[in-house]
Amino acid sequence: MKDLIDVFLQPSAVLGRLKDQPNFLLPLLLIVGLTAVASYLYFEKVDAVWFMERSIAASGQEISDKELQAIRASGPNSNMLKWTGSIGGSVGILVSFLAFGLYYFLAGKVTGLALNYKQGLALASWSAMPTLISSVLLLVGVFSMTPQTPLESLVLTSVDPMLVQLPLDSPWKGLATSASFLTIWTTWLAALGWKLWSQAKKWTGAVVVAALPTVLIYGGMAIKALLN
Repeated sequence: MKDLIDVFLQPSAVLGRLKDQPNFLLPLLLIVGLTAVASYLYFEKVDAVWFMERSIAASGQEISDKELQAIRASGPNSNMLKWTGSIGGSVGILVSFLAFGLYYFLAGKVTGLALNYKQGLALASWSAMPTLISSVLLLVGVFSMTPQTPLESLVLTSVDPMLVQLPLDSPWKGLATSASFLTIWTTWLAALGWKLWSQAKKWTGAVVVAALPTVLIYGGMAIKALLN
């Protein structure tokens, strides 16, 4: 439990131990669990019909007035929305952690750093601990939100809504709501762990390994926005 605090205050000690004592269950359960709770409470309070209409508009899907009226008349199943929203979000985060663990494992193969998958998953989980801040802010925001509050407006660590509030049909909306300021922190923690494990004198290799997934993801989203 002490590591949960130390990863914020003295991360070198925590990350340095992970190579010989890899563990990932505690941070993984905290991040996934808190996200699930916050998402469940959000979908419990949100106006289900409004949320569904907004989701359809955001997807760019064409829908007739007749179909829209049918949605309003039937009304989305709020209980289903709560469970699919919370479980879907949690599963998405879990899959991303598993993917990042695999990435660090493969990056070790490429760079000559002998890592197993458990070590890669441990680095992915502990370096992501700052994202708990976003989940806590989301949880706090849920209690004061109105029923027609967009989910992304409660994520107060992202470019949108902190710096800009883009319209729903903006091609940059997805990137702006996904780009979190906490990414700088989590990338630095991953780079720090990699540097400690590889015992490298310079930061260059560690920064490249830690930042590459984020650069590829955000770069792909930026290219998509430019092409729209």
